[in-house]
Amino acid sequence: MDWTTFGAFAVFVIVMTGTPGPGNLTFMAIGASAGYRTAFPVIIASQIGSFALNMSVAFGLGQIMAQGGPLVNLFKLASMMYMSWLAWRIISMNINPRGDAALPGFWEGLLIHPLSPKTWAMSLVAFASFFAANGQGSVQNAVLLTAGFFVGGMVFHSLYAFAGVSILKILGEGRTLRIITIFMAIAMLGATAWSLML
Repeated sequence: MDWTTFGAFAVFVIVMTGTPGPGNLTFMAIGASAGYRTAFPVIIASQIGSFALNMSVAFGLGQIMAQGGPLVNLFKLASMMYMSWLAWRIISMNINPRGDAALPGFWEGLLIHPLSPKTWAMSLVAFASFFAANGQGSVQNAVLLTAGFFVGGMVFHSLYAFAGVSILKILGEGRTLRIITIFMAIAMLGATAWSLML
């Protein structure tokens, strides 16, 4: 991969991982509700899930998904169901007294990216645009694809979680924080629904 293509891929990763989506909004909500320390294991889990997804795309699953059909329809159903459940978990953190609702944990974080339509879209587009016909080996392409999204995901998921922590410090634990966190959960669900309709 030449430096121009690598630079274009880096910009793509920054834009895609830095914009709001199910993952970023989830981590902002967790940060606002419970702080970065609670969000961090879920961020790590999400990156393990992202690694598995990007490897799958690089080694052929992306081509199968791009063709559409029953597998894609099943993915859309599973994605909407999981993101709806995750949104409810985030809302529950704020409508119940602190400590009464369990926070999203490591195992739930594993599924955020494999069931996120935004993550699938950016992985498929990145592979098709920067790796599919670059003449490099499949292993090298897979490593670059996964490493790029791993770095972008760690940086921006952490920044969104810290933004949530800042909201918590500014607003305290009152009604305004609950409203903002519930709004983030609904926005995450809306982003998922919008992505699935594309």
